[in-house]
Amino acid sequence: MLSHHKESEGTPPGDLAVVKKAGRVVAFQASAALALVLLLVGGVVFGVYVRTQRRQIDAELQSVAMVVDDTNDPPPGMELAIWETDGEISVSDGGQPGVPLLTGPSGFSDIRAEGRHFRALAVDRPEGRVVAMIDLAPYQAARNRLLISLAFAELTGIMASIAVVALFTRRSVRPLAQALALQRRFVADASHELRAPLTVLHTRAQMLAHRVGTADEDTVQKDVDALVADTRALGDIVDDLLASATMTAGRPPRDRVDLAAVGAAVRDSMASYANSLGVTLNYVCETPSGEGVFDVAGSAAALRRALTSLVDNALGHEHRGGTVELRVRRDGAKVLAAVADDGVGIDAETMATLFTRFSHGSEHTTREGRESYGIGLALVREIANAHGGDVTVTSTPGEGSTFTLTLPAAHRN
Repeated sequence: MLSHHKESEGTPPGDLAVVKKAGRVVAFQASAALALVLLLVGGVVFGVYVRTQRRQIDAELQSVAMVVDDTNDPPPGMELAIWETDGEISVSDGGQPGVPLLTGPSGFSDIRAEGRHFRALAVDRPEGRVVAMIDLAPYQAARNRLLISLAFAELTGIMASIAVVALFTRRSVRPLAQALALQRRFVADASHELRAPLTVLHTRAQMLAHRVGTADEDTVQKDVDALVADTRALGDIVDDLLASATMTAGRPPRDRVDLAAVGAAVRDSMASYANSLGVTLNYVCETPSGEGVFDVAGSAAALRRALTSLVDNALGHEHRGGTVELRVRRDGAKVLAAVADDGVGIDAETMATLFTRFSHGSEHTTREGRESYGIGLALVREIANAHGGDVTVTSTPGEGSTFTLTLPAAHRN
């Protein structure tokens, strides 16, 4: 439980970059698949259009070839050539390309002449052979317009699909990246915070193992007491780490919590420890108690951890013979829990990094032999923010400090 710490959180680890790269690969693959689908759909649409257009052309040619009597007034876009049974050949203006078909096989054909492309039909009738031709230029122009429209639609669809897929992929990968970041943060915190106390604990255990059977009872008892104290410190760190991970992972449970009852429980649990340091720990409920007066919405375990951290921090900066006071009160729509001490106070330079992870204060007056680890006050702020509140501090160097946890009161049912 720490009052002052330095920022030591590193840059995003390499595996986060791997997750992001994997997200980009998935986005590219999904976009390519969608683009292929769009191209396939576009190809099918164009193929159906061309097939329908060709059927329409053939139907028009058949209709005209079966009923036309002369070449004087062909339908718009068509040319005619007729070889009557008496051997006379007549053609419409521009119908000369159809003359060779008058002596060829009957049926549909495609011909090119004079830079023009025709679809032609030669039909044998009792009156003679009729060749009807339709200029394909307008139909080709319509196909080109459709191709341009499809290309524009395909390009727009592909770009939109890339944007949408990239957005949804990023959103889908983000929780994984955040979970991985939280995991890495927890591992980094645990590695940083547990290294020193585990080393001390291991050393004490080794010393105790060597002294058993050779040292006097008082020495062994002191080593055992020190070992117990170290395990308590280690337990505090683990509690802080777990609570920090819980607060970082999301909002706490939204239960109705009596903050006054939490404060009283913290006082009861910390009283013996305060006495061992020669410090008096008092608890005051400043507002008249009543049903739901001190209720807040959140996690009782997390709030207890926050108040425990504030009390522990105050005890660490208090002189022997001093007093730490935990006060809970109601102020309008807010419930406040303040922890005040008359210890060494906090200087202005330390105040700037007070709630930064892994910042270590130097003015610990009652913690001889107990290392400061740098999570406590950062954890308190995380808990406060997760509950929609805040934690503030006022301090005068040499005279003491007051930390105030402010939380919104729970709505009454």
